[in-house]
Amino acid sequence: MAETSTTTSFINGYSSIASLATDHLFTILLLLPMDSILSFVMTCKKFRYLATSDILWESVCRRDWGNTAVDALKSSFHDDEQRRLIPWIRLYKQVSRVDSVCCYKLAEPDPDLVLPVPRASHSLNFVSGCLVLFGGGYEGGRDLDDTWAVYIGNNSQNML
Repeated sequence: MAETSTTTSFINGYSSIASLATDHLFTILLLLPMDSILSFVMTCKKFRYLATSDILWESVCRRDWGNTAVDALKSSFHDDEQRRLIPWIRLYKQVSRVDSVCCYKLAEPDPDLVLPVPRASHSLNFVSGCLVLFGGGYEGGRDLDDTWAVYIGNNSQNML
């Protein structure tokens, strides 16, 4: 009995799953929960290459976050170079640490409207229905000691 199971699970020295086409493995991976995908990565080099591909992780992001959120993220990239610098697997890891994601495509700003400048090391908090941004640094190391607040309201989808 043990001999039969050994011969059916190995064909010419390869396990039957290793002989599956890449697109079939890809489809199977998309059906698995996250911990199973990560376990699959650790089995062999071929599977590691497949399971760490950007195409797979973009699809995993679409599965877990929805098409709208992923499309909003993709449209925020200015060019292909910027898209390559942020692999989907790293983005997924960072978002899962925060344990939430919510993306909205914002309308083009009014040219007369004053908006905060891009910044690093800032604080962003959600307080009493308002999104509050303060502090941070700007190019050249200049500190920004300003505070910005926008009312989000209770009718919006708050996933912060």
